[in-house]
Amino acid sequence: MKHPFRFWMTGSLAVVATALGMGRPAGAAERHTLLQSSRYRVTETVERIEACAQKHGLSIFTRVVSCDPRFFGDREEFTLIVFESSVGGTPVLMEGPQSRPEVPLAVAVRADPTGGAQVLFSGSDWDDLPPTIARDLTELPIMVADALR
Repeated sequence: MKHPFRFWMTGSLAVVATALGMGRPAGAAERHTLLQSSRYRVTETVERIEACAQKHGLSIFTRVVSCDPRFFGDREEFTLIVFESSVGGTPVLMEGPQSRPEVPLAVAVRADPTGGAQVLFSGSDWDDLPPTIARDLTELPIMVADALR
């Protein structure tokens, strides 16, 4: 388990954009420990995840479509969905004083070679978080699996 050096909740899109731009992006391969395959195309996968979020106590904080090579190392287009916690705002974490901010309550959806999609997200391996935030992070892969059924 990772212990956050810093943890805060934000409702500011500017803070999230800064964390995604300056830190390890939510789509970065080294951050994502979980990958869920979807038989649906990217657009339908995104729609299904967004529709299922509320049922799991989450709402959409923002959605970004990008092909920034910092995320996957190439010009591959993906959709990033950042969720708002059930208590409001979205968590931002730093693992250490020199680490970059992370936005763990997010998923990246990109096309796969079979015509379906891949959903990438970081694991819920953070320790010492408020119980509601820990629940939201644990709920994320459950929500994705539910949306892709």
